[in-house]
Amino acid sequence: MIDTLAGLGDLRVWSVIITIFGDSVLPRGGTVAATTLAQITERMGIKPEALRVALYRLARDGWIVRSKHGRHSYYRLSPEGIAEFAPATRRIYARAPAMHGPWQLAAAEPAPQAERDALARAMTRAGHIEIAPGLYLGSAGSSTPAGADLVRLRGELDTLPDWVRARLGPAALAADYARLEEALAACRDALGTGPPPCPRAAITLRTLVIHRWRRLLLRHPDLPANFFPEGWPGERCRAHVLALHAALSPPAEAWLDEAFGPAPR
Repeated sequence: MIDTLAGLGDLRVWSVIITIFGDSVLPRGGTVAATTLAQITERMGIKPEALRVALYRLARDGWIVRSKHGRHSYYRLSPEGIAEFAPATRRIYARAPAMHGPWQLAAAEPAPQAERDALARAMTRAGHIEIAPGLYLGSAGSSTPAGADLVRLRGELDTLPDWVRARLGPAALAADYARLEEALAACRDALGTGPPPCPRAAITLRTLVIHRWRRLLLRHPDLPANFFPEGWPGERCRAHVLALHAALSPPAEAWLDEAFGPAPR
């Protein structure tokens, strides 16, 4: 199961580290030893040198903070890292997309490219998606950036054309989701019929499940399934992910208890 998920594509080591922080470290105080990270990542095929380089770069770029106690190195997310990744963490474990109707459609006046780009970033942070240049869709309760001169309409959507669906869920992303769905379904079948994984294998597998899900989920807006092309596999993947996380957590948490001490209740 580990090999199946690890083999879905290149594992960006820095991104795997962020997944571990969100899934395992932050719920247990926020600080982790480098040796603990190595134990989780080793079974994925990540070499110790690659882990050290990724930790160095994350610290250099301000995402994590390093400390030393004796011969051991420890890491925690920086305040900037926590602020950046906390919204994504909430989305990863949600049981349904957060965006829902009624909807708000906002249109901006024509402007130079630099101004359009800045507005697009601000609208994204405020919970909108750009469905065409200068045209944004969000939940009716979403705020808009201060000072933005926008035409706004609120209500239910009468139609959602295929060109919007294709823009929100491109074919390449749907294909990646389909491969993940197949791998997750195979893992669920294996867990249902075979012996339970040992605690260390469970924490590695749980990390990979969340990591592969996170890498796809954050590539598209947080919208209901009917906003995507017909047959969109994203929500089926969500069901597999939540079920696998629940099934793997008892042995995974037992391993984390050994590595960190019991989690706060």
